[in-house]
Amino acid sequence: MNGLENYVQNDLYGKVAAVLYDVDELPPAEDYINFVKQIKKELDAYLKENSSGLEDSEKKDAQVFTNTMLVQLGDLYLDRGQELDTSEKLVFLEKYFGETGLETSILELSDDLARSMMMSVHAALGIPFGMPNEQVAAFIQELGEPKKEMFMAALIQNDMMMLTGGYDINKNQVEEFMHDYPRSIHNSNLEKGLVSIEKLRAGAEVKNFSFVDLEGNQVSLVDFKDKIIYLDLWASWCGPCINTFRTKTPEFETKLREREDVVLMYISIDEKEEPWRNYLSKNPMRGTHLFAGMGFQAEIMQYFKVWGIPRYLIIGKDNKIIDVNAPRPGDEAFEVLSKIQ
Repeated sequence: MNGLENYVQNDLYGKVAAVLYDVDELPPAEDYINFVKQIKKELDAYLKENSSGLEDSEKKDAQVFTNTMLVQLGDLYLDRGQELDTSEKLVFLEKYFGETGLETSILELSDDLARSMMMSVHAALGIPFGMPNEQVAAFIQELGEPKKEMFMAALIQNDMMMLTGGYDINKNQVEEFMHDYPRSIHNSNLEKGLVSIEKLRAGAEVKNFSFVDLEGNQVSLVDFKDKIIYLDLWASWCGPCINTFRTKTPEFETKLREREDVVLMYISIDEKEEPWRNYLSKNPMRGTHLFAGMGFQAEIMQYFKVWGIPRYLIIGKDNKIIDVNAPRPGDEAFEVLSKIQ
């Protein structure tokens, strides 16, 4: 793997830049696909020359890494081709997976590979990645096999990774896929993914995390077991987080003041405490303010599979999950909280 990673960093990026970015115009799709096919030959030759002595699991990891790189090369073309309309991008995407051999060489989906595939679909459709959208599933449903099976598996795996819709919806997705494709090579992976998020289903008790408050005291979630927690994961460097604080949070907080059983909890994932403390000293807000640190590697971020912020969760009394993808501060979130006793 180190050799492959060195190739990507030292050789591949330069070759891609020369073809895609150091030119005035976007190269024709056919030319770019032929370029990627040559890259694939080089990667396959490298794997063949250096596979002796590797465990089967290591060979499999190397193949998944290679496929992920190839998918990302297709995504780069879509990103560079801003002048292409949606239909042209979709035609390219289908042709790219077919002619580069990806539709037959992808035998296992890692989280990175599934995410890369979904990023490509979102890019082709002109939809911001991470935004739930029925167009993505509709596009996949129209694909021919084996692309449809492969992309549907990637969609479900990515949804589980991002907790799109929550555990129950993800469970239904997996069951429907396994009904449609009872012998799919992706079934085992999807089942494992579902097991990994079972702890995040509605009604499951949350692990008792502890954090530092503004006074330097340790505060645990169990300290609020008699409360309903509206949890906001944020950082001082997060533009959308700060924008929400300024435009939505004040009114939201005011409307909830009479709800003594609801706690507005803000947990910062800033790497260091100083930016967190500085922001709150200049922009004081009501609520419970806690510090997790460690960015996206924070334990709570890993536990809830949080890939982007701001992220909102609702934890009910006895620290049981109500919603791991709660609405952002506003009328919808207030309505949801109003129905919780």
